[in-house]
Amino acid sequence: MEITWIQALLIALAAYLATSVWPLGVGYFTLYRPLVGGTLVGLILGDVQQGMAFGAALNAVHLGFISTGGALPSDLVTAGYMGTALALSSGLDVEAALAAFGIPLGVLGGFLWFARMTLGSVFVHWADARAEAGDTQGVAAINLWAGQGLLFLMYALPTFAVVYYGQMGVEQVVALIPDRLLTALSVVGGMLPAVGIALLLRSIGRTKLIPYFVFGFVLAIYFGLPITVIALLGVAAAWLAVSHTRPAGAARAGVTGEVSLEKGVRAERVPRGVLWGAWWRWLMFLHASYNYERLQGLGFAHAMKPVIEHLYTTVEERAAALQRHVVFFNSEPQFGALVPAAVIAMEEERAAGADITDETINGVKSGLMGPLAGVGDSLIQGMLTPLLLSMGISMAQRGNLAGPILYSILISVAIVGSSYTFWRLGYRWGKAAVSRILSSGWVQTLTNSVAVVGMVVVGGLSAALVTFSTPASIAVGQAVVSLQEDVFDAILRGLLPLALTALCWWLLQRRQVSAFWVIGLLFVLGIDLTYLGLAGGDVPPLFTSAWVAFVAGGRPVTVASVVAHLAPPLVATVGLVIVWVVRKGRKAGQR
Repeated sequence: MEITWIQALLIALAAYLATSVWPLGVGYFTLYRPLVGGTLVGLILGDVQQGMAFGAALNAVHLGFISTGGALPSDLVTAGYMGTALALSSGLDVEAALAAFGIPLGVLGGFLWFARMTLGSVFVHWADARAEAGDTQGVAAINLWAGQGLLFLMYALPTFAVVYYGQMGVEQVVALIPDRLLTALSVVGGMLPAVGIALLLRSIGRTKLIPYFVFGFVLAIYFGLPITVIALLGVAAAWLAVSHTRPAGAARAGVTGEVSLEKGVRAERVPRGVLWGAWWRWLMFLHASYNYERLQGLGFAHAMKPVIEHLYTTVEERAAALQRHVVFFNSEPQFGALVPAAVIAMEEERAAGADITDETINGVKSGLMGPLAGVGDSLIQGMLTPLLLSMGISMAQRGNLAGPILYSILISVAIVGSSYTFWRLGYRWGKAAVSRILSSGWVQTLTNSVAVVGMVVVGGLSAALVTFSTPASIAVGQAVVSLQEDVFDAILRGLLPLALTALCWWLLQRRQVSAFWVIGLLFVLGIDLTYLGLAGGDVPPLFTSAWVAFVAGGRPVTVASVVAHLAPPLVATVGLVIVWVVRKGRKAGQR
């Protein structure tokens, strides 16, 4: 497939939009995800089914993806947009392209993210100068336009260059790859979703819910139920599980003993239109200039712009208010919407003459952002998003375009709706909002329910996403025993994918191995097993002369020919061992 410069430009613009603030505050949950991004790239290149399939497979690997505090395990824009374009132009199958392009480009994209977060720290000092001058418009402009200009340079231009010029060398590189190595890459691509499933299991972090995972797995592997039906059964299981475990004596909302800024206790000085405008800026522009130094601080000040302009009329008052809010801030955006809304209530009281100091306001901000980040990230990023993605990925893998569309609609409604709901609660209840919500017990109930449904759905999804089997057989007299059909499937259908997922989860959860190391291990394992005839295409029975010839490359067996043929698995294995030994040595030296 040849990619024209117009198609490359459209893909570059789509990649920029995926990182920008323009998709109505939901870009991180929609365009940023490979399920959606791969579908868009496929649409641009005229092969929406293949683009959607690649995006779904890539997103399955990153199913447990969580980005908090400026940390990014892998850049899904470079992986999803550049990776899909190069995958389609290469002509490789989805699994091989996933291993060859998707994973490496995601890792390399992490350097772009680091550069963006580092360079963005410059903008906060520009904003500090405008804040000292009481220039609300200047602070907002720096947050929006400086941040978005940097994103365009960091993502649109590299994406265009990689997609348009990179395609020219892809076919030549692919032609140089041995057939056995391409088969190995396909095997690795089928194994990699086990990492995403394991990451999600780790984020849920409740081993007592493993039976629900097994329940979903059995429903999919033995009954072949679609993921939507499995999800409905998961909802039923959650209803039964949670209805009998609601904590007794949970305090009712509002019975906390804290000072509450209820409606009617204070005069509301901020009109509804101003409140709505502040929330809209929070939703849209909170991460416009996300950076390592202040994280969401500049976005917080931008959201407060209409409130500051309404409550304070002098330059000195506006300057003081802006300087209060350009400081460091970081929380989960949806649950964290409570904080600026509660601060607006405090700013109202301050503007009316109440003795509320800068330290009091910033104390509320710093005191609330941490607990809300913990609850919000666990529920939104750790459970709800993967649950909806699981359903969308499953539909996409069946060739149903409704998968990415339905996911985008559902997650957008959830994000926008929860953000506005918590904003209203924060404004209504003031600084007591967090304790009132947590004391009601509904957050814990919702978290438990989503966890149960998520485990059932992910169990069903793992049966479909993790493809790992063996073509190996053993000759017993005149008969040939297939390890897959006669042994593993006789014990439990899908045993190898389930065992692989369990191994990844054990490494991540119990051994505290990083996801990058687990991915590297699967690369080496997949390549080694393929070259040994334990994975991939048809192979002769093990331990026969035909099998020895297969392992040696099907040529006259000499030391040189065997080494040449087995170079990929040897290099991969030795490389991983060397890196592991060096890393262990450095850790030992630091002790």
